[in-house]
Amino acid sequence: MLSILPDELEPGMVLAAPVVNPDEPEQELLRRSFAMTEPVIARIRSMPIPQVFVEFPGLEHLDKHLGPYLSPARAQTLAHIKSSITAVQKGSSPGIPFSLYKQTTQDLVESLLTQGPNPIYMDSISAQGGKAVSHAAAVAHLSLMLGLKLQDYVVNQRHRLPADRAKDIVALGTAGMLHDIGMTRIPESLQHHTDVDRPESEESLRLWQTHVEIGLDLVRKDCDSTTIAVVYQHHQHFDGTGFPTPSTVMENTRIHVFGRIIAVANMFDRLLNPPRGRKRTNAEALDLLKGQYGSWLDPVVLKGLMAIAPPYPPGQRVQLDDGSWVVVVEVDPGIPSKPIVAKLKPDRKTPTNQQIDLRMPGSPQIAVAPDASKLATAPPTPPAADRPAAVIKAA
Repeated sequence: MLSILPDELEPGMVLAAPVVNPDEPEQELLRRSFAMTEPVIARIRSMPIPQVFVEFPGLEHLDKHLGPYLSPARAQTLAHIKSSITAVQKGSSPGIPFSLYKQTTQDLVESLLTQGPNPIYMDSISAQGGKAVSHAAAVAHLSLMLGLKLQDYVVNQRHRLPADRAKDIVALGTAGMLHDIGMTRIPESLQHHTDVDRPESEESLRLWQTHVEIGLDLVRKDCDSTTIAVVYQHHQHFDGTGFPTPSTVMENTRIHVFGRIIAVANMFDRLLNPPRGRKRTNAEALDLLKGQYGSWLDPVVLKGLMAIAPPYPPGQRVQLDDGSWVVVVEVDPGIPSKPIVAKLKPDRKTPTNQQIDLRMPGSPQIAVAPDASKLATAPPTPPAADRPAAVIKAA
C-alpha cells in the first residue's frame, strides 16, 4: 500500500483500502480492490477526503497494517455506535445494547491481534470528517490498541484484580465507543467543540461540559461499573485539572487507567480530525500532545501512543533533508520518529530497492511530508486553569 493525495490518483490505480464517505464514515463509497477511473477520481477530488491508500508493487508487505480496518468487527462497531447515537438523538433512549458492544469489542480485539507485536494505528482510515460516529470508533479502536500495547501497565494499575481479569480490556473498548454519547443531548451548536477547542462564553462552556454527566445517566443502567466510570472520567486530566468536579457519585480521586487511556485517544483523534478546521498529520498532533497538552496526560500512555501511532506511519511519503523522497516501510516502536524508508523514483511513487535506516548515525533526516502545507495550524491555547478532577471507583 501507498498513501497518496487525491490529486495524485491515476486511472487504473487499485485501492488497498476502502474510501469512506467523510460525512457518513460507516458508508463505503468505494471498496477495496476497486480500480480507479477518471469520473471516480474527479468525484473523490471534489470531496474532503485527505488521502487514499492504493496498492503499489514493492509495498505489499505494508498491507498487514490495514487488516483490522477491513474486518467485519470494525463495520459492526460503526453500526452499533450509529444505532445508539440515532436512538438517543430521537429521544427514544431504548438503552445501550451492552452485550452487543462487548461481543463486538472482543471481535475487534481479535482482529487487532493479527497485526502482530507492533501494531500501527492508521488514522486516515479510522476517522475521517470528525463526526460523532467516526470519532467514537476511532477512540475505541485506538484505546484497544493502547490497552494491548500497555498490557503490563494496565495489569499493574488494576492490582486489586487477578491478572486474568486485570488484562481484560473489553470495558476499555465499550467505553471508547460510548464516551461521548452525552454530546447527543446538548445543543447542536455546541457539539463541534472539544477539550482543545472549547466554547468561549462561560455559559456555553458549562452547558458543553454537561455532556459528561448526561453520558453517565445514559449508560449507568446498562453498562458495567468500569465502563460507567470511564465514560464519566474522559475529560479528567492527569495533572488534576479537567472536569467534572467531585460529586456524590464519586468515591475517590484516582483516575482509572482506562480513563487515562481514553483521554489520550480522545485528544489525539480530536487533534488529528478536528470537527472544525483541516486534518493534521500524526507528527503535528503528537507534537501538540507532548508539548501544549502534555501535563494533561498520563506519560506512560502518551509514550505508548508514540509507538502505535508514530509520527510517520508505514506507507507515508516524506522528503529527507538531502532532497530525496522516500516512503516509510518500517517503524521501530522504540524510536518511532526515525523509521526505515525506501527511496522513491523520480515519480515520487515507485519504490526502489534502496532502503535507508534513519536510526543510523549520519543518516539523513525527515524534512517535510508532502501534504503538510494543506493541514491546519495549532489549536486554541487551553485554559490556564481548570477545576480539579475526580473519578468514580471501579475495577
